[in-house]
Amino acid sequence: MNRNASVPFSSEPTRLILFSPDSLFLDELKPFSAGLPFIEYWVGYGPEVTAKAKLDALWVTIMGAVELFGAVPLFPLHEAFVLKTPAARLQRGFPPYGIAGVAISPDDPRTPEHGLQLMIPALLKAVRVFNSMKAGQILRVGILPEDLALKALSPVTVFGIIRHLYDEQNGKHGATY
Repeated sequence: MNRNASVPFSSEPTRLILFSPDSLFLDELKPFSAGLPFIEYWVGYGPEVTAKAKLDALWVTIMGAVELFGAVPLFPLHEAFVLKTPAARLQRGFPPYGIAGVAISPDDPRTPEHGLQLMIPALLKAVRVFNSMKAGQILRVGILPEDLALKALSPVTVFGIIRHLYDEQNGKHGATY
């Protein structure tokens, strides 16, 4: 079931840009996402990747949102939200926006699979809502591999979950990209 059906779909899927200074690790991941053209890899960290990969936004955890973007709690449960990057961070090379999430309830399972299943739809919905209301579009979101649970789960599991959630969020079932 698509919980976000009221928000218009984009013809172009949001691109996830996985970045890390560890080029060997990124190279090991590439074969597992070969059928997912909305996933890219860039070697580097922070501002260096923002410029090279032309990031529109950076995914951050709730704690990262507080620290890097000055977000103020209370955060909506199971949601992600777009934050404008503070001027000082823009000058240091951050992309124009941050996307932060996901607050969970005490009753939520504390597993990497569940976290990923909450995060991806929340991220995609936040981008869709933002893009439907703003002229400046978010098309490319930088994300660290560990934020996709790639240190806790196998790449087959992670990219399988991502494929399923992208298909569901974009109204495609069993789609090929």
